[in-house]
This record gives sequence, C-alpha cells and structure tokens, in this order.
Amino acid sequence: MFEITVFSSVVYGLALCTVYYLVVSAIKKQLVRIHFRTAFFYITLFCLFGIAGEVFVNNIWEHIFGWPLWEYRLFPAHGGDISYFFPLIWGMLGFYKYINDTAFHRFPPDQHLKPAVIMGAEAILLELVYNGLFLLLFDEYIFYYLPANMGPLSHLSCWQVIPFYFVVGFFTSELIHGQQKAGYHNRVLLRIAFYWMVIGALILF
Repeated sequence: MFEITVFSSVVYGLALCTVYYLVVSAIKKQLVRIHFRTAFFYITLFCLFGIAGEVFVNNIWEHIFGWPLWEYRLFPAHGGDISYFFPLIWGMLGFYKYINDTAFHRFPPDQHLKPAVIMGAEAILLELVYNGLFLLLFDEYIFYYLPANMGPLSHLSCWQVIPFYFVVGFFTSELIHGQQKAGYHNRVLLRIAFYWMVIGALILF
C-alpha cells in the first residue's frame, strides 16, 4: 500500500489522465491534439457543477433522510460533502469528456439527451474505477457512500447518486454545446475566471 499524501494523490490523478490519453491516442494511431483553452473550459465546468451539486445533493439528502449520502475521506471539506482534491476528481471527468469529444463523439447540433445519457453512464463507471483503484493502492476510499446497495461495489458508489450524474451530464453538455457555437475566443477566459471565483466561494464559504 502507498501512503496518502498530497503528492501521491496528485500523481495518482495525473497518472490516470495520462494513461487514458495514451490509450485513446493509441486507438486513434496518433496523439490526440489538446487545445488547452477548450480543455480547461471542460475541466472548469465539471469542477463547478461537481462541487456545487455535491454540496446541494448531500445536504438535501441529509435534511430529508437524516444522514448523508456520502462522505469524502480524501482531504474532506464542508463536513465531507466535497474534497479539496476536487480538481483531480471532477477535473479528471472534464478531461475525460474533452478527450472523448475530441477523439470519438460527433453529436449533431440538435442532439441534447444522448450526450447527457452517455456522460452520465460513463461517469458512474469512472467513479467505480477511480475510487476502487485508489482503495486498492492506498487502502482508503476517496469518497465513501453510506448506502450498501450495489453488492460487491457497495460504498464505491450507490444507486441513489446515479440521477445526479445524468443531471451534471445534461447541463455540462448543453453549456459545452453553447460555447462551441460561440467559439473558444479570448472572452471565454473571462467566463472561466468567473466560474473559478464561484468554485472558490463554494470551497471557502
């Protein structure tokens, strides 16, 4: 087992992103070209909707049922609703979405539901892999789900959280589609900066 430190956790997150990038590049038989402004927009969107949604969903669930749906074990914040490690949790999901959209997905402009459904389903699988592999390597969960309703995969994920992923998939897909129509010009940097100010406020307050 590896010791959990900031360094080892960052290496873990970056390593998974790198491995996926290289696998997709091997499938395409060329390095997938990364437009950093576009990729950073994807990463920012997923970080924003991820942590905002986690705070909202977990608190609403606890208010209704009297217990939280999950708790973060890795660098927890806000009582375990979110993690200071979010850039390499939700950011990784944004990077994954960017690579897939660049290399594989070519959705028509009038297609709205399909990208959200695909992203939601993929997010669930990624969660199981990301959390499960971390558990194997570090003997600790990144996040621990309290419901035990997924058999041997219990506590890595749970059925109750699945609708949340589809909602995130829908809103991020719609915003990405809108930004693609507008173009990734210099003004998108102002939007990204605003989103990160909102993220900072969520983390700090």
